[in-house]
Amino acid sequence: MTSSYSADQIQVLEGLEPVRKRPGMYIGTTGPRGLHHLVYEVVDNSIDEALAGYCTHIEVDINSDGSVTVTDDGRGVPTDTHPTTGKSALETVMTVLHAGGKFGGGGYKVSGGLHGVGVSVVNALSEWVDVTVWREKKEHTQRYERGVPMTELLVKPYKKAHTGTSVNFKPDTEIFTGGIEFDYTTLSGRLRELAYLNAGVKITFSDHRLEEPRVETYHYEGGIQEYVAYMNREKHSLHEEIIYIQGERKSIQVEVALQWCIDAYSDNLLGFANNIRTIDGGTHLEGLKTVLTRTMNAIARKRNKLKESESNLGGENIREGLTGVISVKVPEPEFEGQTKTKLGNTEVRGIVDSLVGEVLTEYLDFHPQVVDTILEKAIQAYKAAEAARRARELVRRKSVLESSPLPGKLADCSSRDPGESEIFIVEGDSAGGCFSGETQVALADGRSLSFKELVAEQAMGKEHFCYTITNNGSIGIERIINPRMTKANAKVIKLTLDNSETIICTPDHLFMLQDGSYKPAVSLTPDDLLMPLYRPLAEIRKQAKVKTQHKEAYSAVAGNQTQVCEAVANYNYQVVSIESLEQLVDVYDIEVPHTHNFALESGVFVHNSAKQGRDRQFQAILPLRGKILNIEKTDDAKIYKNTEIQSLITALGLGIKGDEFDPSNLRYHRIVIMTDADVDGAHIRTLLLTFFYRYQRALVDQGYIYIACPPLYKLERGRNHNYCYSDRELQERISQFPENANYNIQRFKGLGEMMPQQLWDTTMNPETRTMKQIEIEDAAEADRIFTVLMGDRVAPRRQFIETYGARLNLTDLDI
Repeated sequence: MTSSYSADQIQVLEGLEPVRKRPGMYIGTTGPRGLHHLVYEVVDNSIDEALAGYCTHIEVDINSDGSVTVTDDGRGVPTDTHPTTGKSALETVMTVLHAGGKFGGGGYKVSGGLHGVGVSVVNALSEWVDVTVWREKKEHTQRYERGVPMTELLVKPYKKAHTGTSVNFKPDTEIFTGGIEFDYTTLSGRLRELAYLNAGVKITFSDHRLEEPRVETYHYEGGIQEYVAYMNREKHSLHEEIIYIQGERKSIQVEVALQWCIDAYSDNLLGFANNIRTIDGGTHLEGLKTVLTRTMNAIARKRNKLKESESNLGGENIREGLTGVISVKVPEPEFEGQTKTKLGNTEVRGIVDSLVGEVLTEYLDFHPQVVDTILEKAIQAYKAAEAARRARELVRRKSVLESSPLPGKLADCSSRDPGESEIFIVEGDSAGGCFSGETQVALADGRSLSFKELVAEQAMGKEHFCYTITNNGSIGIERIINPRMTKANAKVIKLTLDNSETIICTPDHLFMLQDGSYKPAVSLTPDDLLMPLYRPLAEIRKQAKVKTQHKEAYSAVAGNQTQVCEAVANYNYQVVSIESLEQLVDVYDIEVPHTHNFALESGVFVHNSAKQGRDRQFQAILPLRGKILNIEKTDDAKIYKNTEIQSLITALGLGIKGDEFDPSNLRYHRIVIMTDADVDGAHIRTLLLTFFYRYQRALVDQGYIYIACPPLYKLERGRNHNYCYSDRELQERISQFPENANYNIQRFKGLGEMMPQQLWDTTMNPETRTMKQIEIEDAAEADRIFTVLMGDRVAPRRQFIETYGARLNLTDLDI
């Protein structure tokens, strides 16, 4: 078969067709982020008018029909005929890509807008757009549908000497197939941020989708000073006055606001370039960090806070507890990085350094009390860091050739490509606990080997198979993989069974009961019937002989295989005693695919490690025991001494807190928090998010952190089943059944309640799973929420609970 390739197959996309064909190229995504980006693009045009000094009030309305109107009192988009296109300037701006006043010609000195795509892209991706322009005592209107003008530019007299522009648009459901509902909180966060960054500009935000319209006004004469005050309102500040620096050099405007807090152990520095949040940093932030370190060290020596023989304070010591905002306005910004959120203009670094250095030095010379309190906190941070230095070295990620040992409990993946690798941080072991190395596992080949022997034989390439209880309750055989020591010097207990066998294990290891449920070793009582190991017939007869209470049963049925099996099946081992051992021992574990259990030689089944519902090629599992430290309340010395946090830092390949984040050291590019669907699971998830946000924020900012979404329910009807991820979804499924239908609902409160195949199908399989990527839309609000929920102060937390607690349905909580 041959195919021709000729000129008639070359597709030429006219006007705004390329935008509709490939919307992701222009707005990043057709999901919620891209949808909200449409509003930002229109608002950015109004902000540009404000930057140029012509606009003081911007109104943003979400209308009852789901459309959005953005109105400003700027100069109004020009409406005269454009010399190149022959159309009105308004129609040119609305229908031609990269047409506008931002591309030279003196329209704007500086302008915002992340991608510079302009309102023409909004026009292309909207079902309809109505534009109204007031200028020269006339009102100009024009309507567009999917980027195409539906009317000529209509002009009529307007009595008032009013100028401005109003853009009313409704996103196109053909493009945004996931829905076109705007989120009030997302928009309000960005609009508030813009008001802080542009002192004096008034932004009114209204939502008319409610019976009673919701209206908020953002107007901050103090600009970024008020922004810092907003972020620190739940914290104890070291100095009341916010340090503010403003200046302009070589047409580059620089604004900096700084305030240190007593009750914070990390810094919160936000950088903006032309109103765009530069989450990946850039030359403006580099310049600020450099000048802060140099200036504070110089003053420390000048005021004899540091002696000649002492080394300089590190940048991370000086910035501990600092909340700061730096906003630069650059005429020709250069953005780098995959997300275009890193400022690359090299000249900005030097301008920030020199300008901030001069003003900051002068300010601190006149405010000795302020500088003394800041330096005292920095010196305390330095001493804490020195105290933790040894522990830090243990977790520092070294080169590949001399890599630090990874945590024993990490079940790593085979792939060494971070781009395809992902790690699931799970609560406990989803079972927890391990056995002493001498504990023997019953093998299907008739032997019994200890965990240590399994490790040694598998190192030589041998394979092993063990007994397991299958879903239908019958005995099965499964392969043993990854035998390993999981923890050195663990606290253990000794269980004595009524068959005189003893088992040494960690207190939290789960034993399988006769009904198929699990119970921690330390909680077992003589009333608990343990799931016994049903052996092949020869083994069963041997067992029956030694059971004195079953001697009569055995002699009566010795020749009948069925009755022998029945006699022994009714016998279940029980625990006679539990003894806590003083001696600490190394403990071991194995993985057994496709099951939750395996049999020990002592005749009972125990819980299998929760690492089997994964693809070992690219998925790693790191179980965390209990709840990690709350890093919001903890200094560096305690952080690096904590075993669970050490495991996290080492397993992920993280650097040291305060150091610049280096993605090349990261061992996995998807870090997935996977906890149980209960209150404890939510708390552990919050502690982990606090750790990532405060320890190395770039992990969150650059999109490496995810939350797994395991189902809450399994709904079974006959041979069919569905997994439901919310109560609403469950009720919708049930409502589709006939009224008299029989069905069964299984509620998953813990990952340990799911079979490995279920866990894979619902939560870990990239083809079928749902995961939430953690994104910071409103940096100031995120910082505040972490401070309120996880900080030292109780009053703000109580107020938060009282405010939002009333909105909760208590029946939805797992209490």
